[in-house]
Amino acid sequence: MNRTLQTVEEELVGLLQKHGDTFLNTKDISLKLGVHPYTVYQAVRELRRWEFQIQSERGKGYRLVESPNLILPAEIKKNLKTKIFGKKIYSYRKVGSTNMLGFRLAETKAEEGTLIVAEEQTKGKGRMGRSWYSPPQLGLWMSLILRPDIPPFKAPGLSICAGLALALAIKEMTGIEAKIKWPNDCLIDGNKVGGILLELSAELDRINFVIVGIGVNVNHSEKDFPKDLASTATSIKIKVGHNISRLSLLTSFLEKFERIYLDFKKNGLSPQREMIKSFSSLLGEKVTVKFGKEKIEGMAEDIDDNGSLVIRTKKGEKMVTAGEVTVL
Repeated sequence: MNRTLQTVEEELVGLLQKHGDTFLNTKDISLKLGVHPYTVYQAVRELRRWEFQIQSERGKGYRLVESPNLILPAEIKKNLKTKIFGKKIYSYRKVGSTNMLGFRLAETKAEEGTLIVAEEQTKGKGRMGRSWYSPPQLGLWMSLILRPDIPPFKAPGLSICAGLALALAIKEMTGIEAKIKWPNDCLIDGNKVGGILLELSAELDRINFVIVGIGVNVNHSEKDFPKDLASTATSIKIKVGHNISRLSLLTSFLEKFERIYLDFKKNGLSPQREMIKSFSSLLGEKVTVKFGKEKIEGMAEDIDDNGSLVIRTKKGEKMVTAGEVTVL
């Protein structure tokens, strides 16, 4: 069976972790993993580049001294209980944008649920052409490839589903009640802690694939944010006062998002609507929504089954499918 070097690296980390302080020689590792000894050497070299501290001694072999604070495929898969999300993972130290990589992979028929995760993004993408600040080892910067059999007009509901999953994961881990700001933000005490970006390849009546990009500010201190974000952004660490496990948050999010997503594919947003509304930061607020040159002002009353925001204006109800929302 042909395996990628990344797969061998994952298996090698697991093997070394299992044996603790005991050295394993190259021959034994080679036999256990079913690869050539030179492939073992390549895998060790690559893992050291990822800052794994692997001790080697002539005649004894290798042992794992310390693992880095990185989000790596072997670590994600170890405790992940999902059916499709994260079964295939691409992990990077630094990329331009996980969404850009996800789009390319999806075009080459990457399977549904494929996860792209990076320690740092240099060109992280936000909505409306904005950038997403993605410094190394502080947050979660990831994208998922989805292939839902739904009409394109229902796709915006996926952003709400991802936001709900993130809010639930944050609450489970910290007790903090994060809020969903329609259509794609996750807030804590009114400041942005996470964002969702959907990018689609679709035809008139069907979706080819959706890339769901997720950025979460996890272990940032206040000094880690640039000045232009300091007043609007926050992190989970700032709110709870200590670091939390990025890996545990990622695992919790993937499990919750998959459950919500599989239900959404069958039943739409309807089963989740009451929970979505309970986590909404906008309902009951007077808002303006800008999209293009148009502007709507009114009371945010509901989120419908397609994920549209229902606004009560002086001229009656308006269904808004996208836009920039400001609370008045």
